[in-house]
Amino acid sequence: MEEKTVMESASLEGAKEKNYPRRVFILLCLLSMVVLVAILKVTKGIAVQIVLSILLALVALPAVRKMHTRLRLPWGVGIGITLIAFVLSIGAIARLLQASAASIINAYPRYENRLLTLYKYAAQRFNLSFDEGKTLIENLLAQLKIRQYLQSAALSVSNTALLTAKNVFLVFMMYTFLLVEAGSFEKKISLAFEGKMRHRVKSVITKVMVDTTRYLSIKFVISLATGLLVFVELSIIGVDFAIVWAFLAFLLNFIPTFGSVISGLLTGFFALLQFFPYAPPVIATALLLTLTNMLLGNVVEPRIEGDNLNISPFLILVSLSIWGWVWGFIGMLLAVPFLVFIKIVCENVSFLKPIGILIGNNKTVKRAVK
Repeated sequence: MEEKTVMESASLEGAKEKNYPRRVFILLCLLSMVVLVAILKVTKGIAVQIVLSILLALVALPAVRKMHTRLRLPWGVGIGITLIAFVLSIGAIARLLQASAASIINAYPRYENRLLTLYKYAAQRFNLSFDEGKTLIENLLAQLKIRQYLQSAALSVSNTALLTAKNVFLVFMMYTFLLVEAGSFEKKISLAFEGKMRHRVKSVITKVMVDTTRYLSIKFVISLATGLLVFVELSIIGVDFAIVWAFLAFLLNFIPTFGSVISGLLTGFFALLQFFPYAPPVIATALLLTLTNMLLGNVVEPRIEGDNLNISPFLILVSLSIWGWVWGFIGMLLAVPFLVFIKIVCENVSFLKPIGILIGNNKTVKRAVK
């Protein structure tokens, strides 16, 4: 009996010794992530460019590969075609926004009067103070010192434009060289690793690239569909600057939940500003935007993605908060792709599988129980 007890205690100690390296490894990974986030916060300027170039390369890589294998185009030609497509897309968006900005400036006096009327109505209804002898903008300029802010902002516009152009140029430079390297990446892995390790590294990298690219592609298509539907709906209702609100819906749709809410609130407020006190167009705008976001975000997108990329909603909020603090608005756009990337890596590395399970949502648990 004593021998059996000794053997059981020895086996328990052996199991603990086996689990100890795994626990240390997981703890080191978590600490490394904290240090990495701190480094990314400090190196925001260059880190954002690197991450954007990697994501663009992941999105374009399947197209370059298909052009190379099916159409027999040289690898460099495929890279050039995707690069031209990206540049033309950015140019078209910039042109549309420029034209919309000119239209907004021309229509500004009319909307200033509308905003003044809306504010007077709210002041009468809620007993707010308002100086009848001044316009709304004059009140704001006097109280909030907006004039000084606008002057300083105008002085920095040229510098901001030059900095943005430089950043875009660097992103596309890194994007080009990344895709050039991707053409020989498999050969490098074959030379760097041997035996089972070579196969395992290849499978993990392939899985990460395929699933991350799939997520980004699906999110882009859903966001584009959202923007197009919003444009059609607002054009039918007669909301001004429909292209601006459609682009806003497309961009903010990359931010889960909060993005569509912010887009809907801003568009709804503008519809109220335009049509007040006539209510039907405002109600139609709110209903159609809500229906579009619910249909595409809660029905279409989950069906296309399936159950492979389900992530805990709480961790999505945490990721949005962290990356919003680290990189601002761009960080919020990239928060979920980062989380998807981490989840995929954890699911494909045995030591990190517990973290991958914790990142998943309730569907992951239900699928495991079945």
